[in-house]
Amino acid sequence: MEPQSGITCIIPVYNEAGAVAETLGGVSAALDAGGREFEIILVDDGSTDGTAEAAEAAREAEVRFRTLAHAENRGYGAAIKTGLRHATHPWILIIDADGTYPPEEIGKLLAALGEDETVEMIVGRRRQTRATDGFFRLQGKAILTALANFLSGTQIPDLNSGLRLMRKEQMVRYRPLLPDGFSLTTSITLAMLCSGAFVRYVPSEYLARHGTSKIRPVRDMWNFTLLIARTITYFNPLKVYVPLAGVLIGAAVATVVLSKAFGEQVMDVTALFLFIPGLQMLSIGVVADLILKISGMRE
Repeated sequence: MEPQSGITCIIPVYNEAGAVAETLGGVSAALDAGGREFEIILVDDGSTDGTAEAAEAAREAEVRFRTLAHAENRGYGAAIKTGLRHATHPWILIIDADGTYPPEEIGKLLAALGEDETVEMIVGRRRQTRATDGFFRLQGKAILTALANFLSGTQIPDLNSGLRLMRKEQMVRYRPLLPDGFSLTTSITLAMLCSGAFVRYVPSEYLARHGTSKIRPVRDMWNFTLLIARTITYFNPLKVYVPLAGVLIGAAVATVVLSKAFGEQVMDVTALFLFIPGLQMLSIGVVADLILKISGMRE
């Protein structure tokens, strides 16, 4: 294979002693079968359960990998960005070490890459069920995906899959947008789709995880929502500001019409307090869009 086809696999881990050795062994076997030059970087994000010691069992089984460690837990995204700084190959593969993504699925991503290397990112599209995620997490993901679909103007089969293969240059390009938490995968998905990058999805198995999930539903869903709005604002501010302006201006018009039809007096002051912020939102969106066009950030 050409040097430009090499792969760096980054495996972020935080208290995954139960599955890390098996993941390392499986990833190594899958990449070796792919026939490309590769390296594996394990990023221990401040684990306290013996994850580092468990990983050594894989090294004893002659699995080659490098270990980078954070002194304290900094987050999923921070771990991936640490691995990115030390990556030596032009393709970045990420996979979780909790047993949810069978390493054998890596072969599907490599096969898709071999078919067309003009692709910028290949994502393992999961089929999630109540057995793997639970009812409430599934509903939360459905809401976030619907919001992301609306704001990005495209259908996203899997917004935050943790199994994906990406061009390193694209990750470096969007690194300032990538958060330190779980929403890194959401951010890179939206960034690439909104910039017109070629993203391909391939079906992937998804299993129940080993150990306890690190996701905190209420707080993380709120953070995901803010992140989606922020990322879309960066690429297409009109998608965010025009709907907000429409809601406020629509409320102002409705206030006048309804108060005139059913009230004793027109609620003109209330309508004005809604109408003016609506115009401000619209103006901000137009100005932000013009700034983006002038600065060439969409190119």
